[in-house]
Amino acid sequence: MSVVRVTCKKFPAPYTKTNGIRRRDVSRRTMLRAIITVGAQRHSDVYSLGMRGFFHRFGVGLSAVSFLGHATEGLCVDHRFHELDMSEKGAMSYWHGMAMAKIVAESELGIPWLAHVDKMRDCGALITSATSRQRGDLVGRGKKNNWHVIEAKGRSNEYSDTLIASAKEQSSSVTSINGKKPATCSACITALHTRPISVLLEDPPPKDDGEGERWEINTPGFFEQYYRGIKTYLGEFGIQNKSIGNALFITAPLMPIVREYPDYPPMRYPEDWRLEIGLLKAIYDHPDQAPDAVADMGLVDSGKMGSDGIAIFG
Repeated sequence: MSVVRVTCKKFPAPYTKTNGIRRRDVSRRTMLRAIITVGAQRHSDVYSLGMRGFFHRFGVGLSAVSFLGHATEGLCVDHRFHELDMSEKGAMSYWHGMAMAKIVAESELGIPWLAHVDKMRDCGALITSATSRQRGDLVGRGKKNNWHVIEAKGRSNEYSDTLIASAKEQSSSVTSINGKKPATCSACITALHTRPISVLLEDPPPKDDGEGERWEINTPGFFEQYYRGIKTYLGEFGIQNKSIGNALFITAPLMPIVREYPDYPPMRYPEDWRLEIGLLKAIYDHPDQAPDAVADMGLVDSGKMGSDGIAIFG
C-alpha cells in the first residue's frame, strides 16, 4: 500500500468539507514529481548550472524517496532511515515536508500551483509589504483564481504543539493578496515517524489586526516563474513528444536509466523504466495560459501527471 493519512482541521466555508481524516494514495512517482516541481522553481540553479542544476534537484528527489517503503499500514520510511545522522535526516525531512505540502494542496484544497514565496519575490512576480521572513514558505494559486499561503514542515520524530503554533503564526501573517484575504492560510506538517506517514493541514484565519503582510502578485509573472526551470531544462536537454489521451507533452530524460522502485527487480527492458519529465505543450508554449490548458485534465495514471500539467513518464 502507498497511502498516507491526511488530517485537515479548522477550514471555514467554502472549505468545510475539507475537514476530517482521510487516506490518500501517494506513490513514489508522485513524491518525485512533487519534489522536482517545487525544486525546479529555483531556476537560477538551472541558469547557472544548466542541466546539472536540474539533475541536482532530481538527485534531491531520489534521496528523499530512497527510504520510502510499503507496509501493511501504508507508505512509511524504512527503518534504516533512522540510522542516518541528524543532518541527513533533517534534509530529507525538509524535502518530504515540501513534497507533501505540494501533494495535499493539490488533493485537499484544489491548488495546482504551489511555489516558493522567496523565489517569486526575487524575480519580481510577488511584492511584499514587509521584509520579514516570518511568513509562509509557499504561495499557491487555486483553480478558482484564488490565492493560498502554506507553511510547510517535515519532521522525522514526534513534534510538539509549539511547532504547529509556529507554523500557523507564519502562514496567517499574510492578511491580503491582491487586495483580498487569502482563501486559506495553512500549516502543513508531515510526520515521517508515523505508520503510515501522516500529514496535518490546519487553517488558522489570517490575522485581522491590520499589521499583517500584504502581497501583490503579477499573475502572468507567477506562471512564467512557476514553469521557468522546467522549460529551461526541456529546451537545453532536447525535447521529445509524448501524449496522455489527446494531450501532447514536451519531454526530456531525467537520467538514462532510473527505476521508480529500487527494492524490486528491474523490468525486462530498460526502456520501460527510464524516467522522463514532461510538460503540456500548450503550457510550454504559453505558461501564462496554464489554467486554460489544464482545465479539462485531472490526476491520472497513479501520479503520472499533476493538475499543473507536469508529468513523469516511464
